[in-house]
Amino acid sequence: MRHDLEALTSDDLVLLANRGLVKRAQQEVQSGELARTIDEDAQGTVTVRWSDGIECVLPSGGHVRDGRCSCPATTICRHLLRSVLAYQQAAAQQPGSAEQPAAPQPWDPGEIADNELARSMSRAALTWARRQMDERQVIELVRSAKPSAYLHSLNCTVRFLVPGDARYTHCDCAEESPCRHVPLAVWAFRRLEPTQASGIVEIATGKPDVPAALLDEIERTLYELASVGVSGAPSALIEQLRRQEDRCRQEGLVWPAEIIAEIVQQHAAYAAHDARFMPSILAARIGELCIRSDAIRHDTGAVPQLFVRGTAVDTKTAIGTARLIGLGCGVRVRRGGVDLMAYMQDADSGGLVAVCRASTDPVAAADAPAPFWRLAETPVVQGVSIAALGAGQALVRGGYRFPNARFSPGRARLNVNPQMYAWESLRAPVLAEDFAELAARAAAQPPAALRPRRLTDGLHVCALTGARDAVFSESDQEVRATLDDSSGGHALLVHPYTSRGGAGAEALLALLRRQPESLRFVAGHVQLTARGLVIAPTAVVFQDGSLRRALQPWIDRDRRGDDAPARPVTPARRAADPLSDYWAQLGDALGDLLVVGLRRADGSAARRWQELARYGAALGFGRAVDPVTRLSAALKHKAATLHWEPRDAAEALLDLACLTQVVSGALTGVLESASVEAAP
Repeated sequence: MRHDLEALTSDDLVLLANRGLVKRAQQEVQSGELARTIDEDAQGTVTVRWSDGIECVLPSGGHVRDGRCSCPATTICRHLLRSVLAYQQAAAQQPGSAEQPAAPQPWDPGEIADNELARSMSRAALTWARRQMDERQVIELVRSAKPSAYLHSLNCTVRFLVPGDARYTHCDCAEESPCRHVPLAVWAFRRLEPTQASGIVEIATGKPDVPAALLDEIERTLYELASVGVSGAPSALIEQLRRQEDRCRQEGLVWPAEIIAEIVQQHAAYAAHDARFMPSILAARIGELCIRSDAIRHDTGAVPQLFVRGTAVDTKTAIGTARLIGLGCGVRVRRGGVDLMAYMQDADSGGLVAVCRASTDPVAAADAPAPFWRLAETPVVQGVSIAALGAGQALVRGGYRFPNARFSPGRARLNVNPQMYAWESLRAPVLAEDFAELAARAAAQPPAALRPRRLTDGLHVCALTGARDAVFSESDQEVRATLDDSSGGHALLVHPYTSRGGAGAEALLALLRRQPESLRFVAGHVQLTARGLVIAPTAVVFQDGSLRRALQPWIDRDRRGDDAPARPVTPARRAADPLSDYWAQLGDALGDLLVVGLRRADGSAARRWQELARYGAALGFGRAVDPVTRLSAALKHKAATLHWEPRDAAEALLDLACLTQVVSGALTGVLESASVEAAP
């Protein structure tokens, strides 16, 4: 039997042709109106003769596109597709075939031999791939039933469709498969440990240069900023930060440059009494900058330098004509306002962008802040709202993509139309095969402070067969449900209930309870916790009769009927968790100290840090509270010293800023799994 033809799924055939042809071929095979005879010779050449006069030949050792059809088509036609489907149907009916076919098993493309690659592609393609192996490459790998390799350096994804067969691959580049990126992916899989289901492989002939002088200068500037504080920072110090930002860009340190730019923006917001200034954000940015500086100085190879530093493509980029597919909306609450984001994928390149809108809450206490759905329906660009962008598809003719993946159309022409939510045609790695692939990708990611700094980080789409066990947790004020995929995998959907976003949360809960079997896709931010895979949804797509519709939980209205379940109780204050509460207190105290500055810190600040040191020790933290203890001792010593030098206190402060970044990210998964255990 032709195992390559048997292994192709309907989604694989869509990649080889298009969804319309595949659907028509499926209808013709399933209708039973056409008779066919299937002949297969000893070499494996398959000939299918149809009662409508069509004859298709699938030659041995060839690709489906190499097949010959008696119709006038010059590319893969529906007749070739229905011949493949008919062959699969006949194979399933052979004596001895299992009633239920075995689930596809993960396999390793690294097992494809070099002589097989040589037979499948040109010598020029192999020569180009070998040259690329001599350059710096970062490749994210997933071993699954449909293994994939995302080439970060070249911004393309290779997916392997048939086990052990290099001919059946799909890449989002413009070349015909198998393209020249396939050998790179195969050779990268060979470098991944055999026991690992996923990982990130960095191929490099040498380590990049370390700009030690620049990093030392940045560190001295941070010491000075911690000493004088944002409130007392002289203009010369801020100008020095701007110069260091420019030098970082010249050295190829894109992400450190972006962080410095955000620190400067925070200072400007403070000086302008802007509500967007947040001391905790300032502390987080300083901590991340120190973490990345240390990772650049001490390159252990654990995290690719491309992630830590950024690349030449992580710059402000002009966009030509593009079609952007909406993947839902998210909301980020900050002090004094909220940020709304519509996530979209470029249909051609597969890249993700986010269109953002910042909203400021009213100052007067008598004016209640607007609900999220009303903010999302307010026009943000050229009369188009964030809600329309998240739910539709936009044709843009210009604009700019910024390093953090924010997209700004500016004055470019923008047309937004509804979409049919045919998310099967979305591009990988945004579109995942199943939850197992999502879990493998999440497990391979480094800590957030060392990843590329994009608003779309961790956003994925996965097909569903339904949902179950939808509940509203009153203790945590969250909507939860278990999602199922076609491979039998499970993931936990978690969406918070907020007073301003309550309508969307209630609409989501009603949908999950009333028609859980109608869910077809989920888009959202993915996180791997101790409990398993957790998805924070930006949109869920469900089948409504013959149509597909989407619900955006953050910004949707509640459109339930009279038979809908009862509304959740009025949101109550979440029960405080000692661990998260402690690190939140540390973040607030750090931010306040960075505003005032170590030189102007008084006795109340010293007492505050002494209490935080005692509280941390009482919670059972050991080395984690060492910077807190050092900072507390330094501030206590300041009160008893006439000429105090803030160097030791500044070192402890920067160490603590790094630590809060690391621990807060680690606690997120632990606390989430604990809250799941407590769910009713």
